[in-house]
Amino acid sequence: MILMSSFIAFGRQTASTETIPMVTPAAPVGSLRVILKNFRNDDGETNVILYKDAYTFPDKPDKCFSNLWTKINKGYSEVTFQNVPYGEYALAAYHDENDNHRLDLNMIGIPKEGIAISNDAKGLFLPRFKDAKIYVNSPTKTIVMTIGY
Repeated sequence: MILMSSFIAFGRQTASTETIPMVTPAAPVGSLRVILKNFRNDDGETNVILYKDAYTFPDKPDKCFSNLWTKINKGYSEVTFQNVPYGEYALAAYHDENDNHRLDLNMIGIPKEGIAISNDAKGLFLPRFKDAKIYVNSPTKTIVMTIGY
């Protein structure tokens, strides 16, 4: 009897009324490798800008999802964005030949330095997000872009 009441008492002590929080799985992320080619020289650096939405693309780099700077070597450069949540994005890049950390434009707004847009998207004035859209939907993704002058 004493033994039986000990089990009953022990069982009551281990029963818990506290709630255990549900753990939601983390959103999947991947890495996005961007290869840039066709630079006319190795001067300066290149800025690769990753945009998440049409509102910021391509003329609001200060509101981008992420951007990376890299050196150019033999007409080629490469960056990798890490921990990019799966989804839709667009890329823009420019060759900052004079290292002033901005895209230089002529008097009517045409770039004086080389640029590249994902999917080689073009537009009357600016390319549209829907034309430049890429998908990050796997652990690793590689995009190749060609700089045009």
